[in-house]
Amino acid sequence: GLDAGYWVPKVSQVLGIECREALQHLEYKDYLKLECAARHPWEKKALQKLLKIKDDKTTTEEVQKEHLEKTKQRQEMAKQALNDLTEMLKSHSQDALREKAETLWKAMEIPKEFWPSPKKPLADMLESIHKQLEQQELSAGRTEHIPDTEVLSRASGGLALQGIYRTSRPEDVLAKREQLLRVPEGFQLSGPEQGSLLERKEFSSSAAESNFTKSMEQLGFSISVSAKAMFWGVLESGVGHSSSSQSQNIHQSHSEQSYFCTTMYQYIPLASCYFQRHQLRLSDAALQELQDMEQLLSFTQEDTAPMVSRCEMFFNRFGSHVNHGPLHFGGIFWWKASTEGFRAEQQEEMKQQTSEALNSLVRKSYGNFAASAAGALDTCNSTLQASVQGKARESSHTEIQLYVVNTGGPPDTASLPQWKTGLVSDNTTWCVIDRGFELIPVWDVIRCNHSRDFKSVSQMSRALRAAYKALTNQSVGTIFGEELDSAVQEARDFMATVKSREVTVDERKLLVLMELKEGLHAKTKNPSVWINVCLSDKGLQDFLVNTVRSCQESPPENTTSIKVMLRSLLDPHIYSVKDFPEASFIMQWIFQTEQQLPRPPKVSELEELIKTLQQMKEHIHAVTYAPGSSASAVHEAKKEATLTTSLAIYSLLQSLQERAEKDMELLVLLIATSTGYDVESSTFPHLLGHPEIQYMAKEMEAAHEEYVNLKEQDADRAEASLLLTGLSVTPESQELSPEQKKERLVFMEDHMQGLWSTRIKNLLQKHSGGKDWERLEQDLHSLIRGCLDEKWDEQRMQNILRDMEETFPPPELPSQSQSKSDGSESQANEAIANQEFLQLLKRLGLKRHYPRKMGMGDFRTICKTSLQDSQPSKDKELPFYFLQKLLTVDYQVRYLTCWDK
Repeated sequence: GLDAGYWVPKVSQVLGIECREALQHLEYKDYLKLECAARHPWEKKALQKLLKIKDDKTTTEEVQKEHLEKTKQRQEMAKQALNDLTEMLKSHSQDALREKAETLWKAMEIPKEFWPSPKKPLADMLESIHKQLEQQELSAGRTEHIPDTEVLSRASGGLALQGIYRTSRPEDVLAKREQLLRVPEGFQLSGPEQGSLLERKEFSSSAAESNFTKSMEQLGFSISVSAKAMFWGVLESGVGHSSSSQSQNIHQSHSEQSYFCTTMYQYIPLASCYFQRHQLRLSDAALQELQDMEQLLSFTQEDTAPMVSRCEMFFNRFGSHVNHGPLHFGGIFWWKASTEGFRAEQQEEMKQQTSEALNSLVRKSYGNFAASAAGALDTCNSTLQASVQGKARESSHTEIQLYVVNTGGPPDTASLPQWKTGLVSDNTTWCVIDRGFELIPVWDVIRCNHSRDFKSVSQMSRALRAAYKALTNQSVGTIFGEELDSAVQEARDFMATVKSREVTVDERKLLVLMELKEGLHAKTKNPSVWINVCLSDKGLQDFLVNTVRSCQESPPENTTSIKVMLRSLLDPHIYSVKDFPEASFIMQWIFQTEQQLPRPPKVSELEELIKTLQQMKEHIHAVTYAPGSSASAVHEAKKEATLTTSLAIYSLLQSLQERAEKDMELLVLLIATSTGYDVESSTFPHLLGHPEIQYMAKEMEAAHEEYVNLKEQDADRAEASLLLTGLSVTPESQELSPEQKKERLVFMEDHMQGLWSTRIKNLLQKHSGGKDWERLEQDLHSLIRGCLDEKWDEQRMQNILRDMEETFPPPELPSQSQSKSDGSESQANEAIANQEFLQLLKRLGLKRHYPRKMGMGDFRTICKTSLQDSQPSKDKELPFYFLQKLLTVDYQVRYLTCWDK
């Protein structure tokens, strides 16, 4: 029933479709591009039927069959390409063979960065490829499907039904708990809301790597890679346990010093679900424990020590919160390479070698198709360790350990294609790989769904809330009574004003909505009022839809801030609204990546650079969490963000050079180069991710604000702040080494070319010969605070002189009666001393340079060598250095060394 006159040009324009047969190859992501052009709700359903797109109610069994069907199609394409390649080996050119081989790699879903090298003979790989395809066919043939309720109960040991004890202590958040929830009645899984991702991470300590892996297993992907993990302290401090049951033995011997690990993981979600509030019911064990606590509550008050202690026992056993979702089921395939025990100067070298070893391991997972897990790993370890050691100096014995770890899927394979086929075909191997962001407290579950199981559900709920707040000092979630009524009334009053507003694109209106949302959350500690009163209001929905339609007519670079604000207002709460017909249209526009980035920017002020960095950060975030996002899409987003960031920094530096603002130019350079920016090429040698861009934006904003404030008060203090920034700013958790600080200081002095103030020059001169970086930084801190004591050096000199006078008191003047006898004695002592001194000169070989009557030439002979700012390089030079420092009472005479180059 679709209007051909309207839709045929749309399909051709948006997707490049010219014939009907091509429609069978379209996927869900293609449908989303057409969905925005639908004029009526029924057209969306007609498009889904035309393109055979599943709706939200598609069962996991159907999703599983669809995945297997696509896998088999790719296998058939790969087999055909392999047969063609075998026949072409003897009679075709290398270019034609390579083109056909690329078709094979694509059919096997091998990322382009891990394609075999063109130098590697294709004939050597064909047999292993054939065996791999056979293994995949066997895995695909062993299909097993269990009901969704069993998946929920069995995946990761029933993790989805376990609670979380949300505190500020990471060991509480990450610990396993007993089952808190029953399986909801009528429970059903649906298709995934996320796409597959291929990510890489680096760690400088085994504790950090262990915590990240543990948080991925216990909390899931969304929290582990977000700021919430940092807020809960999960990724900030060490936890006294290993990362997982499978990798427990990997890290138990790792020391926290001279350690580096790089890991890559393939994140594959296959199904998802939400826990709605009305579905949540406590497990029998948890309910019985709470009913026993209610008996205790009848004899005591809600906030007494016995009741708080009993609540703490419940939280430790079952948890304080449950996950609202979206929960995702599937698997994660991990590659890990780590090394330890290297010297500090080997750090960069070992990082590079470890990354190369990891890349080789990943390629082997795609190409070592016939090997078992143990065999593949043994081969990887022996081969790669030998190659790594061959590159290093012969004296180095540092080894790189390689591991493959599976979260879900068949456990006994190190081949990614075979593991992935087994994961898709057998849902008994699925794990919980994401538990979403939203948490619902236990007292909410009691109040909503267990009113008949308690004598006073309000009293029991208040007791749990009071105990939780006393134990953790955390927010307690939903509140009751007058404040909740007030929040609902405030939201309804505001919605009445929205209906009467003129619908135009105005950021101020969205800012008012954001303030309302924050205000409601501050009152209720819960998004329910925002979801059920505001986002469910027809007037606000129309306002949001018209805002998006207006923005579609504007250039993409002018709508970036609108998208950011709408995402803050709607994501993820819009998915909980029961009746919002245009929700999909709005969210697809917010998360679309086409033309989202601004054109290469012309940046002349630091504020503009920070704004560009914020846009790039949001761009990467949007692509990463867009529905159906792929690893290649995230990679492309990072490439675009890195390019735009590089151009923006270069543009700003050019503008600052033209205005001769050397200080601001130095500030930008210090923070950009600390992230890896190369000044000569004006680019970053690596792709920037969300954390790196966020770090640059945060540090530049903070450093700029401090510098400008200090410069208005005192230029000396501002320059001290700039110097201190250069000696301390780094995205790494560890401090800068003395060598790095020295390089930074040389870079800053070369850049400023003597433009420092007199006070700063004197301070740098005072520390020019030393290596006491702590003292220099203390002086800079003191100068910034305005309390640097410039008389410190003079006072120190006076103290030294006083100590010397006390140690070597001056000889007393001889009396008249003793003058003759003492005089003769002193002459005898002087003769002895002269003889000893002459013997010393003779032993040093300096006697001919030290005659009784010394001329100008003799002094020049001594000073000419010894005043050079270097160590002696020949034995015969050593005495000159010694004598010069001896004559000037220089303490460095104790450290003279003959330094033979």
